[in-house]
Amino acid sequence: MSASFTIGKKQVGSDDILSILSGHGLMPQLMQGIVVDRVLLTLSCSEKEIEDYYQPQITADPDFIDKKRSQLILEGVQEHKVDFFISRPVLLEIFKQKTFSHLTESTFLKLKTGLDRVVFNILRHKDHELMRELYFRIDSGEDDFHSVAERYSEGRESKTGGKIGPVEMRQLNPKLAGVLSSLKPGFLNQPVLIDGFAVIVQLKEKLPVQLDDSMKNQIINQLFNEWVQKEVQSYFY
Repeated sequence: MSASFTIGKKQVGSDDILSILSGHGLMPQLMQGIVVDRVLLTLSCSEKEIEDYYQPQITADPDFIDKKRSQLILEGVQEHKVDFFISRPVLLEIFKQKTFSHLTESTFLKLKTGLDRVVFNILRHKDHELMRELYFRIDSGEDDFHSVAERYSEGRESKTGGKIGPVEMRQLNPKLAGVLSSLKPGFLNQPVLIDGFAVIVQLKEKLPVQLDDSMKNQIINQLFNEWVQKEVQSYFY
């Protein structure tokens, strides 16, 4: 006979739990939670840190912590583990900062080229002879990029007159990103072959990314997620 669990006021069999987790795609989230909690259980935080984290909720409802504690118990959390799950978001942030904050600058330098954003015009067509003609017409001022792209481009940029961006360099085709990285704003590049298309690009603007607080948090979360995936593979597989 399979074991059963109490969820709220209902008894659910262990076989049903596994089926529900798998069926709803929650198993990866559960595995990630397990490997993270193994580390968080070794950490501690103060009552003040917990109060500071939940301050917006406490301000709206002074009984918020007590209600959260009752809700966790109702959802099946054992009483001796309730305090851990209340403090878990605080412990998670402590772990992230302690483990990954010192890596933000070096990681940023490695990723910076891909994180920089660009605004550019692009025109692409599979007729290479046509593209050479269009290049000279744009370069000489006989035609403007916007109207030519609307009329001739075979990519989605035909709807925007060739304009793309701002977009991160890492989201672009590597060859296209390489061309753009070598250009100065305003320069019209001669047609290059990319994925079977003859492509003309004109860089409009480079928007270098800055290592501000938002970027630091983005990098820390990226490093944390990479760590979690490695831990899941190591622990479960």
